[in-house]
Amino acid sequence: MPTPLLSIITLFAVLGLFPIFAQTQNPKEAISGAEEGAEIHQDGKSLDREYYEYYFKTLPNTDIVEKAKLEYNLIRHLKLELRKRDAVKMTPEELKKVTSAAVRYERVFEDSIWMRGIRNQMKYIKFKDYMYVIIYEKYYCFISYEMNPSRYIQEPFQVQLIFQKENPFNTILPAP
Repeated sequence: MPTPLLSIITLFAVLGLFPIFAQTQNPKEAISGAEEGAEIHQDGKSLDREYYEYYFKTLPNTDIVEKAKLEYNLIRHLKLELRKRDAVKMTPEELKKVTSAAVRYERVFEDSIWMRGIRNQMKYIKFKDYMYVIIYEKYYCFISYEMNPSRYIQEPFQVQLIFQKENPFNTILPAP
């Protein structure tokens, strides 16, 4: 009668050898499998390369779309504010002249020395992440948004329009 210890050792030895036999294969088959893989990727017209190149050629140019949305938001709200605040001068014909070519705009940040000065002077202005200054002729407009105006067409959080006036300290002397 064999001892249980001897049967356990034989069982482990037999089970341990089976995976070794299962993993071995014919060396000729291993070499030909590697050659097939090399042939597929050496071919210049492989489908994965074609797919990759097509994908990057057809990506939309989001910069153009984002700039158009930003200009639409800024000019639209500038026109609305001009119509409200200077209704006499801003006729429909004059408002048609307000285009992206006729205005200048720039994104401003709250850590700018000039914006900190504006915050000290105009306490009611609330700073947000997306703030812009847009200039058209003698009109200066501060517009702030809660979300990115280059991604979404939206209403502004706050609009502040000021007019460029003649300097009150320049006095013209009357003729003698």
